[in-house]
Amino acid sequence: MVKIEVAKPINFNELITSKEAEVVSMRILNQSNSYISLFSLAKDEKITAEAMLGNRYYYCFNGNGEIFIENNKKVISNGDFLEITANHNYSIEARDNLKLIEIGEKIGEGNMENKTLKMLESASAFNLAEVVEYQEGKIVSKNLVAKPNLVMTIMSFWKGESLDPHKAPGDALVTVLDGEGKYCVDGKPFVVKKGESAVLPANIPHAVEAETENFKMLLILVKE
Repeated sequence: MVKIEVAKPINFNELITSKEAEVVSMRILNQSNSYISLFSLAKDEKITAEAMLGNRYYYCFNGNGEIFIENNKKVISNGDFLEITANHNYSIEARDNLKLIEIGEKIGEGNMENKTLKMLESASAFNLAEVVEYQEGKIVSKNLVAKPNLVMTIMSFWKGESLDPHKAPGDALVTVLDGEGKYCVDGKPFVVKKGESAVLPANIPHAVEAETENFKMLLILVKE
């Protein structure tokens, strides 16, 4: 289920916001084994401690705050990514208006058995745009998570490089981390700039190109 318009650039800062003393959430992709939600926390607001049965992954696209995992404080700010493994109590506090993408795993049908974060330390915030470098004339990708129902990948494209039209087995959320990328869904092109996102629908041909400059993106693929 997709709750936002697909194949169109979206600025999440405009899509979700919170007023004083508010915490606002919005689920934008929902499948049987995983989901993607947006959160906006007003300054000094918090999400109280809880422990989830599946892993949670947070990408900060605005502001900064603190995530307390079993009483260990982790600072998260614009551009940072953080994994919280299952069955760990954690809470989130905003130091200014904090906005997050939350990717969550649901328990069921054996979707938890594969390892995640093959090359990254769990419960440690890091800047996603720094995970992969640009390489002249190349496309570089690195998996953060690779599970049967959830894939998260960082990719860098050298100017002029592209992926030919292809189909994905689930809805994909792309967020441009640097530069701008040209996407084409079912023959219709559009541009996504740094800080913007777009949903690429399942089983519809799409292509990606670094038409005017180098760019980097976060790809989150949620499968049925």
